[in-house]
Amino acid sequence: MDRTIRFEIDRSSWPKAPQMPRFPRGFMGIGVETMNVPAILLKIGFLTTPPSASGVSLSEFWAYVRYLAAITGDSDLRLTSAFANLDAHQKTILSDDFGMGVPMTWLTDALDLQQICDGRYFLDRFAAQASASIRKKARRGPNKVPDFVARDGKRIWHVVECKGTQSGFGYQASQIGSAGPPRTGGIAQKHSIVFPRNHTGQRLVCALSIGLEGVAGRSTLKIVDPEPEDPVVVETGDLEFAEDAVQRGSIAKALRLAGFEATADVTAAPLGRFASSRRDPRRRYEDERLRVVGERSAVAQEELSREGGIRWRGRDASFRGREAIIVLPRPLDIDGSVIEKVILRQGINEEVLSELRARPVVDSPLPTSDVSWDAAGGSTKIETSDKFAALQIGELFRSEMQLG
Repeated sequence: MDRTIRFEIDRSSWPKAPQMPRFPRGFMGIGVETMNVPAILLKIGFLTTPPSASGVSLSEFWAYVRYLAAITGDSDLRLTSAFANLDAHQKTILSDDFGMGVPMTWLTDALDLQQICDGRYFLDRFAAQASASIRKKARRGPNKVPDFVARDGKRIWHVVECKGTQSGFGYQASQIGSAGPPRTGGIAQKHSIVFPRNHTGQRLVCALSIGLEGVAGRSTLKIVDPEPEDPVVVETGDLEFAEDAVQRGSIAKALRLAGFEATADVTAAPLGRFASSRRDPRRRYEDERLRVVGERSAVAQEELSREGGIRWRGRDASFRGREAIIVLPRPLDIDGSVIEKVILRQGINEEVLSELRARPVVDSPLPTSDVSWDAAGGSTKIETSDKFAALQIGELFRSEMQLG
């Protein structure tokens, strides 16, 4: 189930040499890329799963499977008329999901992104570890944190803001924004975090305009790299805390998708209920914090000791997790095949689970801790074949979708 998408990457928005970052070799200027839709859906499921949350997150399985019915049979990526005519709220959710899923799937391969973390979680966890005081960021508007912070295989850091719209190229341009003054749109929002010069990668704003059935104009992804302003600065001496945040955020997402919710919670927030929790010098509050940590650790250990779920062998490792068989409300004709169900399988490396079982809470920064499960991550690989897609993060996590 492959579809084409037009890419427009504005090379002129990158700094002139010798300023950083340099325009990546793997980026084209204007061109067409072929992308696999089930692989995008698996990525949407991963990205929209929170590192730490209570209750059930529909993004773990069901919400993104519904998008199978949203794609037309055209060779390029387009939404069916039925989905294009959803009410405004549902259209916004769909646009946001594809606005993240398409660029982040492409960037994961183009930049070899190995850990991807929500921007808000990153700032909360980094501040707690670095004992930093960070101005509260808004959930909307120019002071909103960027969508994602990511680190690649060369330990270079990237900041990405994603947008999505079904309202055409004019609205896409407004989402990207302008350099101002004042700065607007994504250009303003992705300026929140800056890393040391030798560790700084791309600072991207990505905006996807999604093509519609029977309407002129194809899906187009625009990518720019504007200059930063008024950021949170990560100093060289605090990089281990940044690494801890992005590793925990990525690992916790994987654990939650595999069905280990309690373990995901203590991985994402080892010092208390929240990623921002810290040790407290006041005895009364510190005792309460330790009590909470002990309770959460016990629940995680019990969860990891339970038998159940499924086990299977992936490309390079054995995984344990869960499987969901979702019968579609009606059969779908996808590229000439009748699809009646979707089988989703998501799991964590069994060796990682064994180590977590022995030590579910690691409260020191992962780069300095004597644990190996933080290093199980690596390059994300996507495998596709007829009616099948798999997303695997190093030897840590594997997610598979089979259409049947």
